[in-house]
Amino acid sequence: QPGAPVAEGAFPVCNFTHGYTSSPQNSEAVIRPLAAAGFVVPAPHFQFDFDDVYSGRQSLDVSEILTRTLALNESDDPLAGHIDPAAGVGVSGHSLGGMTTHGLLTAWPDDRVTAAIPMSTVDLGDPDGTVAANVLFIHGDRDSTCPIAEARRAYGELPAPKAFLTFLGGSHTSFWGDSRTPATFVDWMRWSLYGDTAARDRLPEDAAGDDTAWEFVQERADGA
Repeated sequence: QPGAPVAEGAFPVCNFTHGYTSSPQNSEAVIRPLAAAGFVVPAPHFQFDFDDVYSGRQSLDVSEILTRTLALNESDDPLAGHIDPAAGVGVSGHSLGGMTTHGLLTAWPDDRVTAAIPMSTVDLGDPDGTVAANVLFIHGDRDSTCPIAEARRAYGELPAPKAFLTFLGGSHTSFWGDSRTPATFVDWMRWSLYGDTAARDRLPEDAAGDDTAWEFVQERADGA
């Protein structure tokens, strides 16, 4: 809430980018639990242009948002001294926001990113090896807007640690109202940015159900 006091401590940054025709306000099912779990969550409101996403301008905008958010730690802002950049930063988003997120791992890499959750995304390019991030994909297998085959290809191109949560029979947006979405989302970021192994160990239960499939590869094939 505007004017609310800042909690004691220093917290990692995790950006969230909404989808086409949506807004941060319509994304609070993820944003609020993330903030409550101990993250500084910049959530910009974009007036999306598809070319902005496919050209990389949107991904570069998010990189700039991360830069400006981290800079608040050394300013006279209320967040000064309350941002912890030590573990890197998280990025996440849905649909065009998911594509924006995937772009930060591939075509327009930001090497500060150490955790990412692209939801309902398509493949925006190949990883170039400069970003070392734990990446969780969330997707419905009946998504007619962003076919799951695109996300599966993107998943296959990335090294571990990585995971894929499939909502069986799920559409482009149907999993938004499912409690497993924020539970898995938050615990992925808690593990990735806090080193919270209890959160990591909760992930299979977070994602469990007759209408979901959970895949998790924690180590690279070469053992690294």
